[in-house]
Amino acid sequence: MTGAITLDTSQGVVHDAKYDGSGRRLATGSSDGMVRVWGSSGEKFGELRGHKAPVVGVSWSHGRFAGILASGTSDGHVILWREMRPQEWQISHQVNVTRAANEVSFCPPEYGLAVAIAGGDDLGVVTVLVLREKSGVGGPSGDQWQVRTFTAHEGGVAALSWGPSASAATLATGPAVSRAAINAPCRVATCGADGAVCVWSTDAKLEAFKKQESLTADGFRGIPRDVAWRPNVGLPSSLIAACTDQGSVAIWVQDMDGQPWRLRACWQVEGDARKLAWSKAGALLAVSIGDEGSALYREGLGGARDLVSNIEEE
Repeated sequence: MTGAITLDTSQGVVHDAKYDGSGRRLATGSSDGMVRVWGSSGEKFGELRGHKAPVVGVSWSHGRFAGILASGTSDGHVILWREMRPQEWQISHQVNVTRAANEVSFCPPEYGLAVAIAGGDDLGVVTVLVLREKSGVGGPSGDQWQVRTFTAHEGGVAALSWGPSASAATLATGPAVSRAAINAPCRVATCGADGAVCVWSTDAKLEAFKKQESLTADGFRGIPRDVAWRPNVGLPSSLIAACTDQGSVAIWVQDMDGQPWRLRACWQVEGDARKLAWSKAGALLAVSIGDEGSALYREGLGGARDLVSNIEEE
């Protein structure tokens, strides 16, 4: 989460908004089919034209792949944009999935350049585009985009979130650091219309995805809307949050990779819990609630979540 900026949204309803890795630029996807890039003071840096349907998801790449942006629409059209020069964008690759591209999300750059697409088709397929680079990022002829797919949630995938690349390796020192970083598992969490929240693992080449866990909780009611993996903060544990249309919010924790997942907290908010966002350090969790606004939580005693503030829409 980053400081709020005021945008001119008169040309369309904003369905998604994401900051880049530096927190200085914001990409938005709108109902008018436009992807817009904004500066930290609300100045417009660019309008990316190429979609014919509402843009419902955007995502920035990070690390050595910074400067690549993905956008997906309600009709399943996904575009990867590359910034050729400051504020000058070019279409790098396009793909279509069945029905809506409910969410697009780049994996951690340590695993290469790959973007996952949460498909809204009845089969509930996740599509993963992987760049096999031969001549550098965005190279002219040698690069090839490969497609991986796996069925995740019958009725459609609502959202997905990659796990951070760092694991318990962040606590290691000396030669163990590089060895552990290479072997850190690549994982992604998904949720969908079947009511499930799942964790998937894959190999280093992102070639095969295997279900690792289905996360459940007695008080977790409704159809999941969003799932968010907490950023790594130098601890061996992993935290995953999810929310539903009936206002349930749950957090599961895994003390270390290979250990079982267990419920950390589960509570109710008043309304449709639509979106989740962790702070950069992972200490705060924002929950977007219907059209009313958002609530900000932090961890209290015994793993419970304490309300920090309510942010109401005007």
